Amino acid sequence: MRAVVTGGAGFIGSRLVERLVNRGWIVTVIDNFSTGEWSNLEGLDCVVYDTCITSSELPLVKHDILFHLAAPVSVIESHENPEKYAREIVDGTINITKWSLEMGATRMLLASTAAVYGESDDLPFGEMREQNCMNPYAKSKWTAERVLHHMSFSNSITSTALRFFNVFGEGQRRNGGYLSVLPIFREQWESGKPLTINGDGEQTRDFIWVEDVVTAMMVAAINTDKKYRLYNVGSGEETSVNQIAEAFSGEVKYLPEIDEPKRSLACISKISEELNWKPTLSVENWIETIR
Repeated sequence: MRAVVTGGAGFIGSRLVERLVNRGWIVTVIDNFSTGEWSNLEGLDCVVYDTCITSSELPLVKHDILFHLAAPVSVIESHENPEKYAREIVDGTINITKWSLEMGATRMLLASTAAVYGESDDLPFGEMREQNCMNPYAKSKWTAERVLHHMSFSNSITSTALRFFNVFGEGQRRNGGYLSVLPIFREQWESGKPLTINGDGEQTRDFIWVEDVVTAMMVAAINTDKKYRLYNVGSGEETSVNQIAEAFSGEVKYLPEIDEPKRSLACISKISEELNWKPTLSVENWIETIR
């Protein structure tokens, strides 16, 4: 199989590239390295193009499947620069999927986000829940899903959109741009500093291990019995920030509350039943392996 992975030098993308290469796939990475790192691809047998998915001069790369992960991911930045998010996520998705179709792809997979659900106490979030995009990042991702849906039903391809919840794992960024609570806590814990929590720490997230996310992408890629699929990719478990701090066993310092969704939890029954996928490692058990 021949695959193109956009954003393949990033945290999640590079793990996918590694899995594909190890399984004998021919892999091409397209990444502009705005957040990705060359070191993430070190030692991997793949071809890398340093270019943007919005480019009008994308390389000639015949392939069977497109894994589209490239996107800026900061909610704060999306408020400050919504045009960037519309351009790089929406226009970029239109451009890269059209190019992929021309290059012979018959399958496409999009990395989307749980941010499309917004805020609600009516949990868990199921795929049929009406979107509540609270920021330009979420709105752009939801629009990218619509692009993929239209592409599937207007062309001879099958596609899947996966809504990732809070992905964690080794190699996650610890500085620059958007940072998850886990790398922040890990950096503070290893430096002997207090773990800083905004608000009371009772806000919750659904944390999902990066290797489980990669497995979900691999499984989704080989299922072609439907024109378009949409799945949540989460753990199905609600974990508070206080619980994460307790797992690190560090001193805690509480800071003023920030404007963010209070709770998040994925319903994963659809992906579990249709693709026989389930998470294998909880966030608290992973923390035990790195402490």
